[in-house]
Amino acid sequence: MKILISIICVCTLFQVQAQVFPESDAIWNIQIDGKKHYYGLSGDTIISDIVYNKLYLLNDTTLNIGKNDEYIGGFRQEGKKVWFRPSFPLFYPLYDDLPYPEETLLYDFSKNVGDTIWHNSIPGLFYWNLRDSISASIIMSIDIDELGREIYHTCQFVSHLNDNDLYFSGRCDSWIEGIGSVEHGLFWFLSSITWGGEPVFHLNCFKQEEDIKYINKDYCTSCFYCSSDVSILEKNNVPLEVVHKNNSIRIIGKSSVFPCELKLFSPIGQLISEKILQSDKEEMPVNQKGVLLYQVQKKNGEVIKKGKIMIK
Repeated sequence: MKILISIICVCTLFQVQAQVFPESDAIWNIQIDGKKHYYGLSGDTIISDIVYNKLYLLNDTTLNIGKNDEYIGGFRQEGKKVWFRPSFPLFYPLYDDLPYPEETLLYDFSKNVGDTIWHNSIPGLFYWNLRDSISASIIMSIDIDELGREIYHTCQFVSHLNDNDLYFSGRCDSWIEGIGSVEHGLFWFLSSITWGGEPVFHLNCFKQEEDIKYINKDYCTSCFYCSSDVSILEKNNVPLEVVHKNNSIRIIGKSSVFPCELKLFSPIGQLISEKILQSDKEEMPVNQKGVLLYQVQKKNGEVIKKGKIMIK
């Protein structure tokens, strides 16, 4: 009897560890340009003999699904891979003669640093299967948070099928095991990349059943009480720009930003170079190529800006 109980416990533990994404009773509170959007996971559906967990754009902060809650698609898991199948007509193909896609691979938590995850959609655009292109995410580094969840730091690329080269899309993201994207709103393709700039996305909080499993303390005092005040956004996201040109980096911003210290790190967190800049006229030379992490901090050690930059 004890042996049977032990086997059941081990199997149960394995099932819990194997689940890398929620399957039910989950709500994401996502902020898009200062406005909160609630996405909820509730119930299942079967399509082509495959079970999908149903996702809704919610009208409120509950999972009492009603006529005002819009079904937008379903998730399924395969090992450590997470797939999404959209509903229609939320997503449209670019050309009338292209078939609607069935699903796309969103996350793959089985990969390692340096691996490429191939998707069948173009990031940031509401159409899929573009004739001569395919999108990809490259894992730049992997961290472990205090709860033991893996955080995948990724950057997104587009490959033109006629030359097989990868082109940086201009955007990076972080995926948390069991939650998804925290910088681009659950789906990395919800945020459109345009020359005029893209919407500001971030995950306010994530709740599963009654457990708050993620909360952005810069914006939220509770899971559903999060500020959209522009002044608070500016306070936590100092308006400055890190610019690369002619093998050097400059910081462009208000005079109050200076003096500040600019630090560059490799994707795995190794310090590459650092320099104190007194004004936006000063530059820091850089010879490293690829995607680098940067951090801007004041003399007192306060970090006022951090992010990623592509050095060509």
